Amino acid sequence: MTAEDAEPLTPAEARVRALLQPLGEEQAPRGPELTRAVAHTARWQRPVRRALLAVGSTAAALGGGLGSLARGRRSR
Repeated sequence: MTAEDAEPLTPAEARVRALLQPLGEEQAPRGPELTRAVAHTARWQRPVRRALLAVGSTAAALGGGLGSLARGRRSR
């Protein structure tokens, strides 16, 4: 398919292409730089993950407790 055969882009498609174009031009880090980038990302994600798991567990426990209360009141 050539550029002449292609359908014109919709405004949304043109916007997506414009937003993604810089990503296509960017070079991924190599060697030690890649290792450093991955390690840095993993370091900040670990504490965030722990906090989110704690919040999720608390919300699930509260939801379960409220559900039990609601079911208990209906049976009376």
